[in-house]
Amino acid sequence: MIKILLADDDFLVRTYLSQLIDWERYGYSLVGVARDGEEALQMADEYHPHIIVTDISMPVLDGISVIRLLRSRGNDARIIALSCHDDFEYVKEAMKLGADEYVLKNLLTEKSFLELLEQMKGKIRVSEEGSVFQNTEEERDYYSRLLRDENAEQNTKDGFHISAAMAVRIVHASEPFEALDLEHREKFDISFAQVCCESCKKLPVRCVPIRQTLYAVLLDLNGVVSIYERQQLVQQSASMLLRYCERYLSVNVQIGTSKVYHLQISPSRCWQEAVGCLNERFYVNQTIFYGWQTADCGKEIPPEARMFCSNIASYMERKDSSAIHVGWSEALDAFERNHTEARLVREWLRQTDHSAGVEPRPVPEHFSDLEGMELKYLIFQEDLLPDDQQYSDTVRSAVRYIRENFQSRISLNEVADSVHLNATYLSHIFHKETGVTFSEYLMSCRVNKAKELLLRANLKVKAVGIQSGFGDHRNFIKMFKKATGMTPQEYRKKTI
Repeated sequence: MIKILLADDDFLVRTYLSQLIDWERYGYSLVGVARDGEEALQMADEYHPHIIVTDISMPVLDGISVIRLLRSRGNDARIIALSCHDDFEYVKEAMKLGADEYVLKNLLTEKSFLELLEQMKGKIRVSEEGSVFQNTEEERDYYSRLLRDENAEQNTKDGFHISAAMAVRIVHASEPFEALDLEHREKFDISFAQVCCESCKKLPVRCVPIRQTLYAVLLDLNGVVSIYERQQLVQQSASMLLRYCERYLSVNVQIGTSKVYHLQISPSRCWQEAVGCLNERFYVNQTIFYGWQTADCGKEIPPEARMFCSNIASYMERKDSSAIHVGWSEALDAFERNHTEARLVREWLRQTDHSAGVEPRPVPEHFSDLEGMELKYLIFQEDLLPDDQQYSDTVRSAVRYIRENFQSRISLNEVADSVHLNATYLSHIFHKETGVTFSEYLMSCRVNKAKELLLRANLKVKAVGIQSGFGDHRNFIKMFKKATGMTPQEYRKKTI
């Protein structure tokens, strides 16, 4: 019999909850009804309930304090938090501290209450049948080793069989992870595990911290027959986890999943598939990637990219703008075609800068599309090819005009007028000789000027944008980040 404890300071709510369902009929025993948080703690110590249903806002001791004290005493009862519409911040805090679920009082019905209790009962069952390592450091070490060892086999001593894995990477948090001390990090790990359990509903699940912002979520789907149903469950769990992390933990995550399996599968292979899917974020602007939908990522730097890196020094010596432009474009096309691992692309970018003899620039974590990478190339080319002596007189005059006037709102027509050509023809020969379009060259001049001005600490970022030729502040932020991988504020902080 599952023991239940209710806690609410409102007499009508206590009465309503007490009489809402036929407890014994559904396998529950109502062991206590508390009028405030202090009484709830006393009853929890006395009756050891499996499930505690507590109001968030109570006199003497509120629900948040009750949850905090219960967890600090090692009480692992399942907790359902009751709240009102204006209690949302309390709800987030409750979930962080280890509450399993919350429900709005005005939406509570017999059916919804029973469903909640059944979910809690399922979690209790999984916990009781689970590994002897459950929720311990020993368990985390065990699964960490299992995921690292390519030769490790599934260990069935705890009845848990890995059928699928999710790699969850935290990409943004309200508080920087580097600032969290060990105690708060451990609390976050516990809260994250709670959110994982809730997201995966009745599925047996294990949550393993891998490193500071990366978690492994392992799923046991052996009770589900068809591959399609298994995929559906993984999709539902990943989508729910994405929402719950943002709602309750104030973090944004990216999720990669492995394929789903019926037969025994190497845990390491399962995990590597999930991590590999996260590589897709480098090429595709989304947040969840499924192993059965994504292509395998390239494990080597493509020949086109290696060749460009090898030849960049000679291209520079010859001041061959066209060769640089074509070689760079071919390298990027090869990376995208092969879905080369992001870390390899970044490594290649660093090597290319080194081969070129220029100071390495900050590399963005990911490029939303090839246009962003092309713009980085344009800034790169501006550094490599400052000399305009290679150009025809007409293009050299156009380049000079752009360099002298890029801080104002100049246009292609204006530049064409200055060299006595029509805009279409100037655009053609400018691109042919420089390897870049008029707009691209103009943008590179403005970004380089912005970099220079950002070194002046007393100059506001908005003023930097205006003086660099960006009329719109929002456009300045967008284009600068696309070119450098950082916002102007981030660039200033790193360089000053």
